[in-house]
Amino acid sequence: MNPPSGAPPIDSLMEHAPALYGFAYARLRDHHLAQDLVQDALVAAWKSWSTYQGGSPLLTWLTGILRHKILDHHRTSSRRPNLSSAPDGENLATHDDLFNEHGDWAIDPNHGMQALMQSPAKAAQNADLRKWIALCMEKLPPRLHLLFTAREVDDLPVPEAAKLAGVTEGSAAVMLTRARQALRLCLQENLIR
Repeated sequence: MNPPSGAPPIDSLMEHAPALYGFAYARLRDHHLAQDLVQDALVAAWKSWSTYQGGSPLLTWLTGILRHKILDHHRTSSRRPNLSSAPDGENLATHDDLFNEHGDWAIDPNHGMQALMQSPAKAAQNADLRKWIALCMEKLPPRLHLLFTAREVDDLPVPEAAKLAGVTEGSAAVMLTRARQALRLCLQENLIR
């Protein structure tokens, strides 16, 4: 295949592959699929190099292409996460764990929230916080992880995120609340002592 006119050397695109892989793996939790979609995104970028205007950094443009590849994969994939080995509620705190017999919080709901309430720019610089968020997200069951990532990380509307996860909009709202509670508890237990 001949390179498109004015296309950059493939090496200049490949230098962004590790960052793109991290982006894909965080959303897919599948090593091989993440590699495949990164490769597809790099090939698509190489083929459509003439559309790159340079108005944003190259990595931002490549990440946008990869994001669309990931969303297209979810939309067209007929397989759904296998929930038989990890039901949606597995490893998540139940409401009984969160409240005492009088209906009051069993833990202080504000415990450790100062670290989580920092500005987004400061939080992005906090490597420990990012590490723990990623580790806590890994504990979510597959369907819950997919729904939470689509809604909260990729900022899809709830109806579209629900469709990607294969659940109803009403179920998605409940599941998103459960995911937030699970992440909050995980962060409070592991990051903020």
